[in-house]
Amino acid sequence: MVNGSRRRATTSFVIAGLVLSALVGVISNWAAPSPMVAIRWTAPVADEASSSLFSVPRYAFGPVGFGLTARPPMGWNGFNHFYHAVTATTVAAMANAIVSSGMKSAGYTFVNLDGGWDLHWRSPSGSLLPDLAKFPNGIRPVADYVHSLGLKFGIYSSAGLENCAGTSAGSYGHFRQDAAAFASWGVDYLKLDYCFIPYRNYPHLNHKQISRMLAIEMANALAATGRPIVYDVNDLTNNEPWSSAPGQANLWRTTPDIQDRYSSMLMNFTHNVRHYMHAGPGGWNDPDMLEIGNGGMSFTEYQSQFSLWAEMAAPLIAGNDLSTMSPATQSILTNRAVIAVDQDPLGRQGSPVASAGGHWVLTKQLANGDRAVVFFNQTNSAATISSTAALVGLASASDYSVLNLWTGMSTETTGVVSANVPAHGAVFYEIAESATPPFRA
Repeated sequence: MVNGSRRRATTSFVIAGLVLSALVGVISNWAAPSPMVAIRWTAPVADEASSSLFSVPRYAFGPVGFGLTARPPMGWNGFNHFYHAVTATTVAAMANAIVSSGMKSAGYTFVNLDGGWDLHWRSPSGSLLPDLAKFPNGIRPVADYVHSLGLKFGIYSSAGLENCAGTSAGSYGHFRQDAAAFASWGVDYLKLDYCFIPYRNYPHLNHKQISRMLAIEMANALAATGRPIVYDVNDLTNNEPWSSAPGQANLWRTTPDIQDRYSSMLMNFTHNVRHYMHAGPGGWNDPDMLEIGNGGMSFTEYQSQFSLWAEMAAPLIAGNDLSTMSPATQSILTNRAVIAVDQDPLGRQGSPVASAGGHWVLTKQLANGDRAVVFFNQTNSAATISSTAALVGLASASDYSVLNLWTGMSTETTGVVSANVPAHGAVFYEIAESATPPFRA
């Protein structure tokens, strides 16, 4: 997925059998803190109920994986912590940890390989070749072990000639062959990156058209296998992946590759949050995987990432070493009240109603009629953030119940909701139109 500096390097235009030509920059280094943003939100919360977008599941008739993605996928991917060094032993250890840590019972399902599992060349018949130094018995036994624990197994490929690190063969020209292999191995989830795409093969198409064409080609290949496989499109060469992937894929990346630092997490949040109208059951915006537990951010910042990702109905794909995680990390990843917001069956992505000065208020309508509300303090200083029941979309009532999803404490209000939010922190509430505290299992 990326180079040795941890994150996606530039992609290259490659024609089969020829040398590299031009470089296409894919954002990789977000060292500078993200600037404050103040956005005028043109779709008021009050208009949500009349929006036709959510009147039916928007992606219910996509060709692959819908039944598995009526809610955002949850699971684990090894890239953020292990890079390309994931082995069969690593996969087994992480699968075991998902079960023993309580993550499986909290909803985590997928155990996914990222780039680096296969060799740079194919067999004489054109088949992908697992790296036997990492997977000595191939991929099928690894998938079988994951399935034996009641979990699902995912794999990675590129729509181009190579993976994004340039270390493994991609699927270009072999979509049907590779999809059939994935299905035969018991794959349940495919992450398709977009690197080393031979754009020059399509002189009359622009990048967006090529992106959609390749997304459809792999979608059709997966559908032809007859196996339900979640389809995850990671096309960072397309400035509007949500415009080419919906109806074909089940989730699509909206952001640069995340890194384990606050500025990167913040950048991905601000990139993803504005696209809330493009997500719904069966098709999700993906701001990239979780960094929680990898050590580059504070507990407060990791708690913010989990809060924001859940509010945005994002896939919750852990990226740490689950076998050695601390109790603090485990407490974030297994907070069932927060997970329930992410997995809410209504499938709304939370939308911002305020962001002035880096003090964010996000609201998300839930299936039970409540609102999930995040107060997020982007700034470097503690702040008091306030809102009202009306502003976050609740109907007029004499009082409201306010449940803090991180502390479990309930309070009541007649309409004004306020919180002291630490620097880089998030306070996560579920607010109900009654004096009876809402309950999250």
